[in-house]
Amino acid sequence: HCPSPNYQSSGINAEYGGSRTANLTTSFYHSSCPFFRSFSVRATSMSLALLILCLTTTGSVVARSAELELSAPESVAKILERSNLVREEGYQALNKAFNLLDRTFSFIERQTGVPVDGPEISEVLDSVMERLDRIEAAISEDRQARATEMKIMANNFTQKLENLEKKVDAKLSQLESLVGTAGEKVEALEVTVNNITSRIETKIDTSVNLSAKSVQLGTTIQTRQKAWLSEVRLISLYKLTGENNPHSARDYNPGLVVDGQFVFSNNHESYMRTWSYTDSGAANNKIWIELGGLFRVYCVRVWNPRDINRSRFSGTQIYVDDTLIGTASGSYGFHDFCLAEEKVVHGSRVTLHQPRADYLILLEVQVWGNGPYNSSDIFN
Repeated sequence: HCPSPNYQSSGINAEYGGSRTANLTTSFYHSSCPFFRSFSVRATSMSLALLILCLTTTGSVVARSAELELSAPESVAKILERSNLVREEGYQALNKAFNLLDRTFSFIERQTGVPVDGPEISEVLDSVMERLDRIEAAISEDRQARATEMKIMANNFTQKLENLEKKVDAKLSQLESLVGTAGEKVEALEVTVNNITSRIETKIDTSVNLSAKSVQLGTTIQTRQKAWLSEVRLISLYKLTGENNPHSARDYNPGLVVDGQFVFSNNHESYMRTWSYTDSGAANNKIWIELGGLFRVYCVRVWNPRDINRSRFSGTQIYVDDTLIGTASGSYGFHDFCLAEEKVVHGSRVTLHQPRADYLILLEVQVWGNGPYNSSDIFN
């Protein structure tokens, strides 16, 4: 049995609320009814809880806005698109809150039959709207600042790209010029190489021809050399001689054995003597002939004095270098030491050695052979 309530209305410009909230009467006083005072307090508490929910939702929207705005730099259009999305989400959250308030107030009115009134709710809603306006203004200002910053960055990046493009074009032009010059040099070098190759091929052909001619000439020379060397001739005439026991009178020097004189062998006149003999009859008397080169020896011929001392030569050994080719025996005026065709002996010295104690007396010595040869070119 409470007295009739005294209503006093004040409109709220709820741009983002529902139709009922837009014309909501938020002030009523009924101080004479404890029930209504208690109900007013409860309604106010409920409204405050709803406003806290609204602010929490708005805070999550603002947090999402900060998360989206603080992501990696993107294009201006992308930032504007995301800002509009955040703004739309905020408005949707407010609409949900106002719809929930509208439903709450409707429920209270249906239960009590009394319109809901509360200046505290109006003040809180005004504060919320004012805060949301500030948030939107801050978001808008930050968005504009970010858009301006992104535009400046985009302009700087564009300028850098243009400068880089100019540098790349300059480098490409320089490179094309270098490539052109290198191409010309390569072509000139190719011509030079072709010319050199042609000359080398010509010289190779000439060398091949010369090589063939050289081989032919070498073969001809070798054939002629073999033919010339095949002649067995006297190779000891007037060659150097020596002995190990020379005569003191010097009239019997070993050079007389290679002078080609073996006619005057009788001892009628001393000035007509042409033989050589040693100073004494000691053992191991030697007389040798230096041939002056490496020769193949076919035969060694020795003449004794015809009238005297022919037996002294018996036992004398004949050597070609270190090869023994024969030993004298008997008392003869002439000794012949010839080798078989299959026995090949090369040497540069012929030595006559008497090992026993006796004079070595010689009228003439002839060495027959062919050569001379090089030690690495012995083919006969």
